[in-house]
Amino acid sequence: MRKTISLGMLCTMAWANGMCQYTLDSTRRMSPGVVYKHYSTASPLRRFHVMEIDLGEPTIQLQAVKSGGVIDALPEELPVMYSAHDHFRQHDVTAAINSDFFTSNRTKKNPRHMMIGDGEILWDTTLNRHVFGITENRVPFITKPKESYSVTAGATTRTLTRINRWYGLSDQLIMYNRFRGTSAPVPSGGAGIKIEPVIPHGWKANATVQCKVLAKYASGQMPYDSGQAVLFGTGTAKTFLDAINVNDVISLNLQVDSTGITNIKQLSGGWTRLVKDGVNYTNTSLGEEGGAVPDSLAPRTAIGYNQSKSKIYFVVVDGRQPTRSVGIKLVDLGSFMLFLGCYQALNFDGGGSSTMMGNDMLKNIPSDASGARDIPSCLLAYLSSITLDNFENGVGHFNRPPTYSNITVGISASSVVETAKTCHSGYGSLILKLYDNTSVTTPWKVRILSGSGDITKNRYFDNTGTFSFYMRTSTANTGAKVRLWLNDTDGIELSPQLDVINDGQWHKYVWDLANYNGTTFDTGNGTLESSGIRLNSIEFTQPNTSNTWFVFIDDIMVDLNGTAGARLVAGPNAAVPSATTDMIQKKEARVIVYPNPGNGVFTIDFKQHQVNDFTLKVLDTYGKKLTEKKYTGGKQKIDLGYLPKGAYILYVNSKPVNESLKIVIK
Repeated sequence: MRKTISLGMLCTMAWANGMCQYTLDSTRRMSPGVVYKHYSTASPLRRFHVMEIDLGEPTIQLQAVKSGGVIDALPEELPVMYSAHDHFRQHDVTAAINSDFFTSNRTKKNPRHMMIGDGEILWDTTLNRHVFGITENRVPFITKPKESYSVTAGATTRTLTRINRWYGLSDQLIMYNRFRGTSAPVPSGGAGIKIEPVIPHGWKANATVQCKVLAKYASGQMPYDSGQAVLFGTGTAKTFLDAINVNDVISLNLQVDSTGITNIKQLSGGWTRLVKDGVNYTNTSLGEEGGAVPDSLAPRTAIGYNQSKSKIYFVVVDGRQPTRSVGIKLVDLGSFMLFLGCYQALNFDGGGSSTMMGNDMLKNIPSDASGARDIPSCLLAYLSSITLDNFENGVGHFNRPPTYSNITVGISASSVVETAKTCHSGYGSLILKLYDNTSVTTPWKVRILSGSGDITKNRYFDNTGTFSFYMRTSTANTGAKVRLWLNDTDGIELSPQLDVINDGQWHKYVWDLANYNGTTFDTGNGTLESSGIRLNSIEFTQPNTSNTWFVFIDDIMVDLNGTAGARLVAGPNAAVPSATTDMIQKKEARVIVYPNPGNGVFTIDFKQHQVNDFTLKVLDTYGKKLTEKKYTGGKQKIDLGYLPKGAYILYVNSKPVNESLKIVIK
């Protein structure tokens, strides 16, 4: 994600907070839902970097990332981890910070505390310190883990001793998952079973996960794919596993915390709680669990959230740079988090590890002379949407004048499509300057074409989720409306029209792709039936007027996970109804691909669906078709090892199943 816009470069604002005055030097909107703010103090000389993440934007997600993806992998710089996850599995990364402290007894460093990534536990904690996490429903929390793991098979329940940690040979039940690697040891005298969640991608912590048994091993290395896990037992735990059969369904109770938090998806450890319930808690926390050089002026990293849990704050304070930023003590960092509006806040690893990324760029200056330090973990903020156009480098796909389409009426040939500096986010947006054709009195209908009027130049997207863009205007006539023209396999489908809000503010206009309820233009039928949809054009209508109509458009996106019960327009500060928890409905996958990520050889499994043949299209992340092949039969392996490493889109088409999936070749 590369969108930044300065909202406050021409002036500064200052606030007094105790003995310190914070000056807001600049504010930049990085993407929908993410704003970067730079603060400073003159005495002492300090620079603060803040990413304010608004969870009211439904496409914003967080992810905890381990360097190399596994335990004992070499540490990596934050820019490397950021880049590796950009455009990965619908990721459009917009911000990142370093996170947990790390073990220092060997080259291959690991997070010191508990970590959970996409619902899978990296390992159980041996230190009872505070952690930051976020649930499946995007509710942030800070807590001290109180772990209790068990496995139930039939009427028997057995304690799960460790996760991804070897803990001796006597009566141990250990779970290994993707963070351990691609295989787990099953020493002689033990037993192992391979499992996967009954619901695809169903791992979550502080929850009970139903798993199907896929295989059993008596000894040797037990291989498993991403999304699967291995249970290994010795002694009485071996006896417990021996009684379990292939295809049995067992329950894993993975309790991390006892305070009512459920379905944890991401979690990272920290050290020293800075704010608790709106009060600076630093000194109390130091007494409870200690802290890293608390009284030193040092670079620091922290995370926090407000009382309503609607905003998360990534914070990095530069340090060890006497002429620029000297650093900050822990208690003063707690005060700054309170100043930002944090109701809860936690300290992360600091010193040379303190690093912040935003839109592919380092936002701070790390204190190490060599630059960004190799670290074992980080937290990412990303958009789960596909960005079709952000107008950072021109007009994007909209390089034809408004009068190019023979559908357009009511405006003069002097009407133009250009870039503008008035943006929702980024350095540029699209502006339509629509001038009246004085020779006609017909109502205006303006169709701006995407892809130069050549549909093959537009990017594919799926027929699920939502299509949206941000629009701003103050010169529309009463009754102005906007809608989409989308290309489906059977023709062009016109969306329902949305009323244009004429208040000079940015508003988000959203259409539900799964429940399109459109009308046909030619041979279509008003519904989107294929997984290969493309934007044809955007249409604007209004009653005839002699006034010029200026329309700004920015951030044209497809959120494959979004839903909307009705067509809607969201105000600049309003929560989008499609983001509310009770309206989100997960679409159960009818086809799965594994292992994913993989080395190029994948298995396509249609689950319970009977498939005689199917067509497979492989596209890059920009929608360019790379290959197309027809296969006979259902479940089978496909070899894509000839493609370079990276992310790809698969379109699987058969009579009962028509779906798109994202894969990664590593």
